[in-house]
Amino acid sequence: MTKEKNKDIKKTFSSKIKKINIYLIVVIIATIFVLPMLISAKHYAGELNGRILLQVEENGEAWYVYPGNGQRYFLGRPADAFVIMKNLSLGAKHDFIVNTEVFPPRLAGIILLDVERNGEAYYIDPKNLNKYYLGRPADAFSLMREKGLGIKNSDLVDIPIAEINSNPIKEEAILSPYVESVPFTTQAPFGNWQDQRQQDGCEEASALMAVKWAKNESLSQQKSLDEILAASDYLLEKYGEYRDVSSEDTVNWILKDYFSYDKAAVKYNIEIKDIIYELGQGNLLIAPMNGQIMHNPYFTSPGPPRHMIVIRGYNEEKDVFITHDPGTRYGENYEYDSQILFGAIRDYPTGYHELIEKIEKNVIVVWK
Repeated sequence: MTKEKNKDIKKTFSSKIKKINIYLIVVIIATIFVLPMLISAKHYAGELNGRILLQVEENGEAWYVYPGNGQRYFLGRPADAFVIMKNLSLGAKHDFIVNTEVFPPRLAGIILLDVERNGEAYYIDPKNLNKYYLGRPADAFSLMREKGLGIKNSDLVDIPIAEINSNPIKEEAILSPYVESVPFTTQAPFGNWQDQRQQDGCEEASALMAVKWAKNESLSQQKSLDEILAASDYLLEKYGEYRDVSSEDTVNWILKDYFSYDKAAVKYNIEIKDIIYELGQGNLLIAPMNGQIMHNPYFTSPGPPRHMIVIRGYNEEKDVFITHDPGTRYGENYEYDSQILFGAIRDYPTGYHELIEKIEKNVIVVWK
């Protein structure tokens, strides 16, 4: 190729990549998409999770933001690409790959390797969840041009650079994240559901579990009862309501004001992959729910229309979320089908059984 014909390529590839043979270029481009985008870099990447970033203000250097640790990997050398492929690719069965058209959201952005054939690589586009075969050079180049995202230095600088040989989070942790050492309590620790403060204490109980986890503190039944009652009384005296508390007010009134814990925020309009991502970052989630469609057999029928639970894990094999549900004494590590749980997420306004005018998929993220 002449220098003129290579003009566009020079804008997106580093000079080192251009010097290697076409076979290695194909491998590198394919490898770029091997990293799972099951959870994204919370504090750094945001919506750039799993994306290829092309540094347009430099020489088109290519970076990949690895979802497991929120850092970016330089893709300028063949050795880097091979290490990434070895450590971060995800094997899948042949039938699953060829017989699936729209893949589950948990596989968005991942490269699937056909382990039952010859290791053929397929990229799952996070935008439409379709697969793209990376078998030919033309396919790989086309995919790079289409999926590569130009980024300014000012937008790239906040994403830390990772060493290619640093230990990434293992695949199992990405697929099935589980937050350890989360204490459990019901909202009625001794079963006194006649007390209105305990009957409507799911927000206080969920916040209590999250705060005690964040502070590495344990919970006893008596301590749980004391805190739930005290928090309810505090809210009633200061804010005039304790029964149904929205996600925003749970953050501001209960977590930040009553418990004096600031590392919490509402995440709006979430998807299933956002929940998995936050769990993979080691964070807890507090989710407002429509308890009447959660299909929990331990709820008194028809179930609470306004309820809050703690989400602490996800099991990829079973496709379930692992929760601490304060609405039942059987709620510790209670598993909900992912689709059922996500379908039941529904924020509600503060106030006793106020009208819910629209479904808002909001959750609270709590981190240490």
